[in-house]
Amino acid sequence: MRIHRFYIKNIDISSENTVVTQETELIHQLKNVFRYKSGQKIYFFNEKIGEIEVEISEIGKKDMSFKYIRQIRNMIDDKELGKSVSLYISTIKNSNFELIIEKAVELGVIEIIPITTERSMKNSPNTQRINKIIKEATEQSGRIDLMKIGDIVDLKNAIKNAKDVSDIVYFGSLEEKDIETKANRNNLMKIAVFIGPEGGFSDEELSLFKSENVNPLRLGKYILRAETASIVACGILSL
Repeated sequence: MRIHRFYIKNIDISSENTVVTQETELIHQLKNVFRYKSGQKIYFFNEKIGEIEVEISEIGKKDMSFKYIRQIRNMIDDKELGKSVSLYISTIKNSNFELIIEKAVELGVIEIIPITTERSMKNSPNTQRINKIIKEATEQSGRIDLMKIGDIVDLKNAIKNAKDVSDIVYFGSLEEKDIETKANRNNLMKIAVFIGPEGGFSDEELSLFKSENVNPLRLGKYILRAETASIVACGILSL
């Protein structure tokens, strides 16, 4: 039987191996959505403690208590996987951006940084909704760490930032070849990839990538929508 996972911001395990939470949203979800009862087991996780198995002890109106059973994973286990991917995506329609967020979490992307380009849509992402999508996708996918969302930055500064913190930087391209082989990518620690808006990067922006020695990453022979290109690029680089 599948045991459901829930992200809990603060986990405090007492000396009596008791976990207590007063997070109202989580309590509502466990009581009224999943209809859990005392004695049932679930998993809790966060970036600090990793993932643990607990058994529901008591369900109150404003708090719930759980008995600590065992450690499932430590956070260090996930952080030692070696490779991380950061996605720099031009601001696009909010519904498409939300799809990218969900799939990026599932693919193990560590952060998304929205960027402004010549053809960007001027959107302001809904932070509360985005955080909810990240949390739910993390619970579903089996990850422990929550993917980060950066502040919106212009393309030129984004390239500079990516080069400062990454081992290699790519931009989505229709070119016949990319510079690095898949084998080389697998040995890299930090990878960044830029995906343009609907209509793609402008000629000036493509020239900027080349002048900054940003590597083209071939995403296929057809022109992809921004959300499809983002998912494909993250899939390629995360494997």
